[in-house]
Amino acid sequence: MPLFFITGSAGTGKTTVGRVLKTRGYEAYDVDEDGLAKWQHNQTGYIHPKSSVKREQRTPDFLANHSWNFPRQEAEVLAAKAENMPIFLCGALANEDELYDLFGGRFALYVDDEILAHRLATRTSGDWGKQPHELQHTLEHHSEAYEKYRRLGFIIVDATQPLESMVDYIIQETKA
Repeated sequence: MPLFFITGSAGTGKTTVGRVLKTRGYEAYDVDEDGLAKWQHNQTGYIHPKSSVKREQRTPDFLANHSWNFPRQEAEVLAAKAENMPIFLCGALANEDELYDLFGGRFALYVDDEILAHRLATRTSGDWGKQPHELQHTLEHHSEAYEKYRRLGFIIVDATQPLESMVDYIIQETKA
């Protein structure tokens, strides 16, 4: 059984999909909620403890010098565990391309820019995108990320459909 990766821009529903997978009995991890990803300084490699970087500290300068990464060694542990059962890793990572070889399937959730902006402005489950520079950053990278995922053969999931339909589709594709 492989490790499956579910990604997409902030606000596309990765965390919510992961929660539904858990309620259906699947093992699923969220890189944000489960503390798997951490801010890492791009030059020094320093990894900030998750709770040490507050919203107000995520300035444009901070974002220019840090990446949201999931250490490969920890991803390898999940991949090894997935040999016995399917496991889902949900999240957006700056270093995801370094982990692609660990995934037996890759999914990208997608919505258009207008829906994405609305979701980020109104969501209550996280604070990413609430600051104007974070919203701008997300929207600027949203289309290029979608094109990259499409080009790399990710299974694109229409994240405007009902949540249960999205999860059904993902599960169906893991069994194909």
